[in-house]
Amino acid sequence: MRLIAAPLAAVVATGFGVLLAAPASAHTPDISASCAGVHVGATAYDADQANRWSVTINGVTQTGTFGASVDQTFPVPQDGATSTWSAFVEAADGSYHGGESGEVGPCGAPPADACTDLTGTQPAGTPCTPPPDVTRSGAGQLADCEVTLAGTTYDAGELTYDEEYTDTYVFNETTNAWDLVTDTEPTISDVVFTPWDVAQQVQRDCVERAPQPEALQASQQSIHLDCADNVEVTTTVASTTPYVYVASENTWVPGHATEHTSHEEQPAQPGACDRGVSASHVGASSQAGSALVPTSVDAGSTGAAALAPVAGSTKPVRDSRDPALLLLAAGGALVAAGALRVRRS
Repeated sequence: MRLIAAPLAAVVATGFGVLLAAPASAHTPDISASCAGVHVGATAYDADQANRWSVTINGVTQTGTFGASVDQTFPVPQDGATSTWSAFVEAADGSYHGGESGEVGPCGAPPADACTDLTGTQPAGTPCTPPPDVTRSGAGQLADCEVTLAGTTYDAGELTYDEEYTDTYVFNETTNAWDLVTDTEPTISDVVFTPWDVAQQVQRDCVERAPQPEALQASQQSIHLDCADNVEVTTTVASTTPYVYVASENTWVPGHATEHTSHEEQPAQPGACDRGVSASHVGASSQAGSALVPTSVDAGSTGAAALAPVAGSTKPVRDSRDPALLLLAAGGALVAAGALRVRRS
């Protein structure tokens, strides 16, 4: 019995050892990193499952799946810099996860600076000098009641000028290329200002147009006896003078006057013609600031010249014949009175 029990115990112990050792060889991840690259390995995973792996180098991630095993190495930069990395493998259900992370490097030698005159380190093939500047030019024009250009203010008028832009290239250290920068501040030259006259300023509402005054209204009236028909005739001459606009001065001036003449008759006063005296009367009136110039009309006169106004005068101008006629009329009356007295005596 003892001889039999000893071999049986050895067999049981051996079997138990096999059971304990078996899991150690299954689902084994293998992750490491060196300047040769980031190594991702795994063995003894379930071949029927989509097991996963992932590698991130300097922020750039790559992923994939595998079956029973995977064995890949991912390169790291060899430019003399240190790289950060992380990696993991796991079963399809997320179990048997193994991962590592860290830094590796510096790896390799830094590249030679292709452009020593530029800031930073540029790789070979970088253009070290900028392209030629780009020049743009054109003509400008401004017109307003107040024109301002390049800090200078002009009166009402039109301004013409030439403008030139110079676009330059600036080096971009991120792309190692030259970027064109557009010029937004032009160089101004050949400035010519043409002022507007008064009429142009009024036309463009820079200056308010002067209001039109009311037309000048004036009238002149004369009365004389027509003893042949024994009537008293009233003659009225009315004139209208409109204002005319002078655009060059933005003002109004009196224009050409128009006249209208009318006559009105009424019976003469009793005995007016029997006394041998032709009475006359001249009157004038004006409105709206007029400067009517009436003329005196002698008794019995109906000529147009006697009614014409004299320019620039504001007082009636009597006919030079009026005093003589009045003296003759007064003398005739005295002679008639003396003869009457003689007859009575």
